[in-house]
Amino acid sequence: MKKILLALSFALATAFTCFAANPASDFEYDMAPDGQGVMLKSYKGKSTTVVIPDTIEGLPVTQIGEPDTWQSFFPHAMYTNTQNIPYTVTVPKSVKVVEKKAFQNLKGKINIDISNLTRIGSDAFYNSDLSGTIKISKDMKSIGSDAFTKTKITSVVFEEGVTTINENSLFAQCPNLKSVTLPKSLNKITGNAFFQCSELTDVNIPEGTKINYETEAAFALCSSLTLAAKAKIKATGYTGDF
Repeated sequence: MKKILLALSFALATAFTCFAANPASDFEYDMAPDGQGVMLKSYKGKSTTVVIPDTIEGLPVTQIGEPDTWQSFFPHAMYTNTQNIPYTVTVPKSVKVVEKKAFQNLKGKINIDISNLTRIGSDAFYNSDLSGTIKISKDMKSIGSDAFTKTKITSVVFEEGVTTINENSLFAQCPNLKSVTLPKSLNKITGNAFFQCSELTDVNIPEGTKINYETEAAFALCSSLTLAAKAKIKATGYTGDF
């Protein structure tokens, strides 16, 4: 009986350790620009399993990356990880801002609820292994160019209330992207949002939606689109090529 209890205690302790947040000492951090939380400037730990804490020094962790630098949040990821072991990164719901290049080129699993974010910087997830379905909330204030370019996402859902898809090539060259859902509220796409998403087959758009396209390449080189999807896109006012 004692052996069973000891084994169970060890298993529980191990499970807790696996999901415990990394210590604050694993990060370079400072006050967030709004003065309301903590900004993590870079990861300096050695483990490739990273659980970002939701609080540091009693304040919520609200931002990953610095707004005025082009350095990745994982500056050493491509250099010190000599065994080529992929990262596993878990981001808490306290985080509202992911700055430019924060997860650029990061390989491995990125556990993050994109719908929880209010600002995403340029190249934030560029060429990373971010995967699955992502949802863009109506509360999203801005997304920088190429934020999701060359990621492994499979579908994108824009929440009703989103009115504009800004910046260039937000979801360009995503090789696994198969489905996009656009809201009735959308009225403008300013860049080459879905350029060369070669596996994109389905675009869900409410009937009667009209969109102002500022370029003719929003869906260019999306060679797998069904005829039905092309018809839906054309009905919104798109005059570009596929």
